[in-house]
Amino acid sequence: MTNYNQIDPWCIVEEGFLPESQLTSEKALSMGNGHMSNNARFEEYNSNERQIESYVSGVIKFAELKDNSSDQLSNLPDWLSLNVRLNAEMLDLACCEIVNYRRVLNMQQGFLERTFEVKTPAGYHIEVSVQRFLSLAQTEVGAIRYILKLLNFEGRVAFVPVIDGDFNTVVEPQWNVLQSRTQQDVAHLWIQTRRTNFQVCSAMTYELFKNNAPVKANATKIEKQKVAGFSVGADVKTGDTICIYKYFSVLSSLDHDYKELTTKSCELALKAKHSAWNYLFAEHSLAWAQKWESTDLNENGDLKALQTARYEVFRQNQLAVKIPATNPGLF
Repeated sequence: MTNYNQIDPWCIVEEGFLPESQLTSEKALSMGNGHMSNNARFEEYNSNERQIESYVSGVIKFAELKDNSSDQLSNLPDWLSLNVRLNAEMLDLACCEIVNYRRVLNMQQGFLERTFEVKTPAGYHIEVSVQRFLSLAQTEVGAIRYILKLLNFEGRVAFVPVIDGDFNTVVEPQWNVLQSRTQQDVAHLWIQTRRTNFQVCSAMTYELFKNNAPVKANATKIEKQKVAGFSVGADVKTGDTICIYKYFSVLSSLDHDYKELTTKSCELALKAKHSAWNYLFAEHSLAWAQKWESTDLNENGDLKALQTARYEVFRQNQLAVKIPATNPGLF
C-alpha cells in the first residue's frame, strides 16, 4: 500500500492528499459487514477520477459462476452520496487548496474516518470531519456523520444526501430502476438486476444540527429516475459548526419478499434514525469487539507485522463476498 507510513496496530492511516493514488486508496480502505460493502470513496462530490463500488452479498450479475470471486457481484447504486454546497459553490477537494488531510481505517471498531482542512476556490476556509460505518450488529444498516466547521464563511451550507444510481462507471450498470421515491422524511431507490432478477432497495433519511442543536428546515425533495433524496441546509456564520447524520438501509430479495422490500427498507432507515448515531455505533463497536475476541492475533513484538496481519483478518471478516451456489433471486 502507498502513503500508509504510520505503524499502528489497529489502524491504516493515510496522511496527505494524493489525487493520483485515490483509486488505489479507495480499494485498500474498503469496508463491509458481510452483507454489504463499499470502497472508501468520498461522500462529497469529487471531480477527479472515481469509481463507485457498492456491493450486497449474493446479489450477482449474470455470469457463469465458476468460483466465488467477488468480481461477480453486481455493482449497485451509491448509498453514501452526500454532496455539500457552500452558497453556490460545490465542495470538491480536487479544486481546493488542501491545508491538511487524513484518512483512517479503524479496524478495531470497524469505521472509516476522514479529517481535512481546505480553502475553496471562492476563498472559503473550512474544517471537515467525516465518520461512517456499516453496522456489524444490524448488517442491513449504515450511517454517516459529516461535521463541517466554518472558519471564515458566512452564508448557507446545504447538504444533498441521496441514494444515487445516476453515475458513470467503466462498465454499464447491470440493473434497472423499479422505483425512485422521496417521501416526507425518507427516500428509497428500488432496483432489479438484469436477467438474474435480484432486487435491492436502498433507503435513507437524515438529521441536521447546527452548533449541536437540531435544525428544523424544510428540505427540498429530490426524486428523479435514478436518484432519490433531499437537499437541506441552514444559514451559518464564521465559527459555526453544522452536522448532518445520514442513516441508510440496504435490503435484498435474498432475505426479504420482494413485495415488502420498499416498505421494510424505509422502516429500517427510520428506525436507525430513531436509534441515533451513538446507539448504533456503540452496538456496532461491541459486535466488532466480540469478533476480535475470537480472531485477534498475538503481537510478538512486531507492530508492523501485527498491523498487516490484522488488516488481512479484517478484510476477511468484513467484506461482502458470499455468492450462492444457486440463484435464489429468480422468481
